[in-house]
Amino acid sequence: MYAYLIGTIGLAIIFSSLCFIRRDLRRVMVYSGLFYLFFMTAVFLLSKFLSSDPAKAITPGYWGPPSILDLNKRTGGLGIEDVLYMFFVGAIAAGLYEVIFDSKISKRASKTLKKGHALLVGLVAGSLIFILTPLNAVYFFIFLQLFGAIALVWQRRDLIAHSLAGGLFFMLLYGVLFLIFNFLFPTFLDNYYHLQRTSHIMVLGIPLEEFLYSFTLGLMWAPIYEYEYRDKDKKRRSSGPRRNSRTAGATIR
Repeated sequence: MYAYLIGTIGLAIIFSSLCFIRRDLRRVMVYSGLFYLFFMTAVFLLSKFLSSDPAKAITPGYWGPPSILDLNKRTGGLGIEDVLYMFFVGAIAAGLYEVIFDSKISKRASKTLKKGHALLVGLVAGSLIFILTPLNAVYFFIFLQLFGAIALVWQRRDLIAHSLAGGLFFMLLYGVLFLIFNFLFPTFLDNYYHLQRTSHIMVLGIPLEEFLYSFTLGLMWAPIYEYEYRDKDKKRRSSGPRRNSRTAGATIR
């Protein structure tokens, strides 16, 4: 009954651990988590507007887990657990890169950066695929994030490495957490996933779509804060104070 909620608690533990390890990233992670929550909630509502076919919805098209007050099934895929899930994955994806590489986000904000266009490109591309194909909403999210990430790094070439690493590391973390979830709840996939409406491909007992979703989420969302507000994704550490070149030259002479 509460398997999905317990899964989100696992994400909350990861989020809290990252905040404890890197207190300087708290603002970034909270901002990114809330941004992802509101953005993907809007995308979910858009998917309901674009298609009323239940088979194309998240619930029951992709899965139908029990949720608090049964909101997941009543709304077609948006329950209390989903809200918690979206916040935590958005926050974790945004902070994981900086924690692993011990990089720091610049405190200098830029008012000259173009922003928002990558998300719009992803939204348009994902919507067209969702409308023109029989694919359900999980693929809408995957393609939205994929094309959003492509547009993001096309516009900000300095964020390519950040995006790729963010996608890879978040997918690996997500995969490990899913393996633990499967161990704790071995019948969850069989009972609540509608795999006949997916690719049917399983990797380590996990649907391929879960890996695609987590990878594209990391691709698009790991560098989102830097894309929106900062000139560069990290600050170089200086080994010591710089010397004035003229003074150095005078000393040598």
